[in-house]
Amino acid sequence: MSDNKFETVSGIIDSYQQDVEKLDSVLADSEAAKRWENYHLIGDVLRDETPKSVPFDLSAQIAAAIADEPTVLAPKRRTFISAAKAKVVQFGKPFGQVAIAASAAGLMILGVQQTNVADNEVITPAQQVIQTTPFVGVADPVSLNYQTPDRASQKQAYLEQQRRFQALLADHQQQVKLSAVAKSKAAKATELESDNAADITSENKAENTPQ
Repeated sequence: MSDNKFETVSGIIDSYQQDVEKLDSVLADSEAAKRWENYHLIGDVLRDETPKSVPFDLSAQIAAAIADEPTVLAPKRRTFISAAKAKVVQFGKPFGQVAIAASAAGLMILGVQQTNVADNEVITPAQQVIQTTPFVGVADPVSLNYQTPDRASQKQAYLEQQRRFQALLADHQQQVKLSAVAKSKAAKATELESDNAADITSENKAENTPQ
């Protein structure tokens, strides 16, 4: 039936059939009307009668396709995100403790190196004794014990590093204590759950045992 319908369309286009009723029936059928349009377009192309620019707009079809798409509701992921954050925090704790310990060790090594440099520093005679000659009388050598600005700044930097080292060490110890407490609580909770499960199993066995 479909082949006969399309043959009718082809015959009308090729002027083999001049039946107006058949033409009306073709135009009333969506498939036949689409085939009618395609056949005419093919003929125009073969005869080089197509316009130079053909309007091509898919916006209406795209909008209709989007409107026909079903609405998909995304599931809630709050519980999953919270669990993932907890795992990330627990996984990152050991690395944070290692980083604190490494920073403290680095500051200790740097402080020792700077202390050795400060102790091995050569003091020139100009830094030990200053000769002053008064206008009247004999020259009176005066010895002044003072630190040069460079050495004072080095000492200040060393003290600052020591303070930072102590702070990092205290933080590291605090992290170790908190980790130990958390592990102890987790072990107790696991042990309690195991005991509860064992009690429930025993009760179930007692109930199922025939009297």
